[in-house]
Amino acid sequence: MTEPQVLREEGLRHYRKGALDEAVACFAEAHSLYMEKEDQHGAAEVLNNLGVIYHQQERWSEAAETLEKAHQAFIAMGDADGQAQTLGNLGSLYGASGQLEKAAQHFKDALALFHRLGDSQAESITWRALSTVRLRQRRWLEAILAYDSSLTCLKRLSLGQRLLHLLLGLPLRLLSGARE
Repeated sequence: MTEPQVLREEGLRHYRKGALDEAVACFAEAHSLYMEKEDQHGAAEVLNNLGVIYHQQERWSEAAETLEKAHQAFIAMGDADGQAQTLGNLGSLYGASGQLEKAAQHFKDALALFHRLGDSQAESITWRALSTVRLRQRRWLEAILAYDSSLTCLKRLSLGQRLLHLLLGLPLRLLSGARE
């Protein structure tokens, strides 16, 4: 009998090569084996992986159902990082399928967890994803604020990032001053 970790690694290799159907088969089998072994964490991780692949295959309902199952499993285990990752993946899924407000809410929920965990890189990426959603909604100020937040949560900024932060700060200061 193959170990679930071996199947998970094989699934990741297939995924990296773009062989999505083969990755799905590996992850699905790994999930069954994790469940047999009562390894809830391993099972939730491969569900998350499956959800990401279903998203890429534009299998929207399967992706949402699978990611929600993974999210609920991470909640049951008290795994805040797993919860944040699946919320971010759900946000990406809903954004790609045109459900922008739902996407924004999932990104906001993920942001709260990433912030609490101190994962500034994941927080920054999620702020940028929220900014993109706000741009698609034509909510310009919120998009600028979210993008600026993606920079301010980072501990070190490159020269280009510092310049962008300064440039974004100008309209933000002007607009916030006009409201006072």
